[in-house]
Amino acid sequence: MDTTVIIGNGAAGTNAAAALRKNGYAGAIKLIGEEVALPYQRPPLSKTWLLGPDRPHPIPIRPLSFFEANRIELIRARKVVGIDRTARDIRFSDGKTTTFDTLILATGASPRRLDLPGGDLKGVRYLRNLGDSAGLRHALTDPDCRDVVIIGAGVIGLEVASAAIELAKTATVIESAARAMARVASPATTNFITQRLTEAGVRFLFNKKIQGFGASGCRVSSVSLGDGTVVKADLVLAGIGATPNVELAEAAGLDCDNGICVDQDMRTSDPKIFAIGDCASGDSKFAPGKLRIETVHNAITQAQIAAAAICARERPAPVAPRFWSDLKDMKVQAVGIAAGYDLVRSNASQHPPSLEVHLKCDDRLVATETVNLPNRQSALAKAISPVVLTDVR
Repeated sequence: MDTTVIIGNGAAGTNAAAALRKNGYAGAIKLIGEEVALPYQRPPLSKTWLLGPDRPHPIPIRPLSFFEANRIELIRARKVVGIDRTARDIRFSDGKTTTFDTLILATGASPRRLDLPGGDLKGVRYLRNLGDSAGLRHALTDPDCRDVVIIGAGVIGLEVASAAIELAKTATVIESAARAMARVASPATTNFITQRLTEAGVRFLFNKKIQGFGASGCRVSSVSLGDGTVVKADLVLAGIGATPNVELAEAAGLDCDNGICVDQDMRTSDPKIFAIGDCASGDSKFAPGKLRIETVHNAITQAQIAAAAICARERPAPVAPRFWSDLKDMKVQAVGIAAGYDLVRSNASQHPPSLEVHLKCDDRLVATETVNLPNRQSALAKAISPVVLTDVR
């Protein structure tokens, strides 16, 4: 009987296991994760998890009964340290091994670390997993924590800033770029969001370089900027992006370039090994060039593609990437990839606050962005058509 091993039990890995069974895969499935908890949903970690009055519980992606009913062997609290492509096995940190016929790498990404003086002080935090979120929540609810500094005005940074304001903290967002969410959204949308967050009490410092951190004992007490500004800080959240977890793939000799290189079926340079989710880099049907898309929607989509290929089923029809965020009374949603556009059309309302933005290249709708218009996303997604791209690795 064939065995498919999946390394990583987040949204990508767990949905790959489910999709394999849905496609009729009859072999053994082993789903491996490093954490003790059941595979859980990560989006709430930077949203509702930080605000609840009681200690929250992680929301499982699937209940334990699902894995049992679908004969998916869930291997938790185990770290994989090596892949032997010749022997077709993987090695755990305790020295034990397990064999595979097909391997799926869903290893995700890790927060980019600060390489600055004082970056290792207590109170300087990152946010990626359940433990990170629990620690951040504890710090935010500490009465002695008054001034919160967020480094990086990306989606996670703005979500944490929103939570800090809700908890009656001061929130300062420091960003090296000229605007917030510059990598994922248009200026029309980010300017609207920035204005609303500023009105709510978030302080933004754009075009700023960080020099280091001041300390009181072993704890962070301030953030020093390149222009001499010093910002008081009882807590610092670094949200400066993520790096793909490619160490296993690189050590195994797989092609990597800002992620594990994959083709349109999510196959790596080894045809029996697939990569999906935050760790995978490949062509998109919705933008030219190699892309690595860090969203739950993309993880699920790529899981379905890989499962179809493994089961020799037809590749699913391409769907436009999408993401969403909750930012201080704003439901932010985007469909498509905000790149390569030459025309922007926007329609904003202040009473109540809402926004719809269309990004176009010639006559083709490239992407759309909405704020507080949740019922528009499905219709807008249908209006975005894929680009014909060559299927190359």
